[in-house]
Amino acid sequence: MNVVAGGLTQRPGFINPTITKEFTMQKIFAALRAELTSRFPERANVVDGSLAAVLSSESVLLIGPPGTAKSMFTRAIAQAFGGSYFERLLTKFSTPEELYGPVSLSGLEHDRFERVTTGMLPTAEFAFVDEVFKANSAILNSMLTLINERTYSNGGAPLPVPLVSLFGSSNELPEGKELEALFDRFVLRFQVDYLLRPQNLRGVLTAPEPKLSTVLDMKTLRAAQAEVLKVKVTDATVDALITIRDALKAEGIVASDRRWKKTLRLVQATAWLAGEKQTSPEDLTILVDALWREPKERAKVAKLVGRLADPVSMQATEILDAAREAAENVARIKTGDRKIYIASAAQTLEAFTQQQEKLVKLGRSAGRRAQDAIDVATADITLMHEDLARAVSSGLGLRRTEK
Repeated sequence: MNVVAGGLTQRPGFINPTITKEFTMQKIFAALRAELTSRFPERANVVDGSLAAVLSSESVLLIGPPGTAKSMFTRAIAQAFGGSYFERLLTKFSTPEELYGPVSLSGLEHDRFERVTTGMLPTAEFAFVDEVFKANSAILNSMLTLINERTYSNGGAPLPVPLVSLFGSSNELPEGKELEALFDRFVLRFQVDYLLRPQNLRGVLTAPEPKLSTVLDMKTLRAAQAEVLKVKVTDATVDALITIRDALKAEGIVASDRRWKKTLRLVQATAWLAGEKQTSPEDLTILVDALWREPKERAKVAKLVGRLADPVSMQATEILDAAREAAENVARIKTGDRKIYIASAAQTLEAFTQQQEKLVKLGRSAGRRAQDAIDVATADITLMHEDLARAVSSGLGLRRTEK
């Protein structure tokens, strides 16, 4: 499906939501989400979080090894909204000119130190800064102000910048207190790993570079952001958030007051994306990727947030995590002893079946949003089941009948 928003020229087959009331902005975002999750498999949480971040004008950090489509994903987000885009790889030798532009010669002639920022970071609506923690002190301070205050000092005058979201990327966590402030500016943090399922890797290898057909524009995005601000934050949501903060603090996981404040905008965006006019404790599940300091803390954060905000979704996520761990374990012994592999694969296939049955039972008491988590877990486990069954059949010399 092709979607154009904001009054752009309508092509044959395109639906312009300014013309039909049937297409609400939430439905447009739902179409975009579906396409992004299809183009970037095993990244559903990154897609959901990034859309909420864009709606909240917050920044996102992607941590993972090279070659995990971090820059490609950010380009797809910018393309989806038709926003101006800037991309740069930092090294320890990077200079301010690489991000902010060269010094203006005409400015120097008039005793002003200014930069020509056209096409550079201060003029971008979406940006991707790879190896963002390689920023030196000459770059760091201005980047902090640009992300947090949305201003850039050019010639001594703080000028507003149009930045919606900056996506930072790093192969590792920052080291040193001087980078803590920059790390804290990224309200959402995701660990991005290599694809697990062979079928997903096959699809990525054979598909062209993702080019989205669901196309919005910045006018539509600004209108959606205005609607997000109107979503009411309920007392129940705030009470649950404070309870989560206290529970995490007891476990030694502490976030800044600024971070807790900013997460409320993410919660409003999450509720809006679900078509709600007010928040509920369920919407706090997005905090899972906003509160960990190190990736190893994520599981603990997810457990605490899930138990207090959305226990049904948490159970679905735990079932899915167990299935993924089982799939990884059996994959590690695939090239070893054949009998051991077949026995382990058989046990894993049985475990997949039991996990699918648990999800069916869980769905009987699930609300609408929890059902979404159950549907995602069911689909993922089904694919893992099919992939493993296909691998076992191939190893045994059997031929699976395609349905």
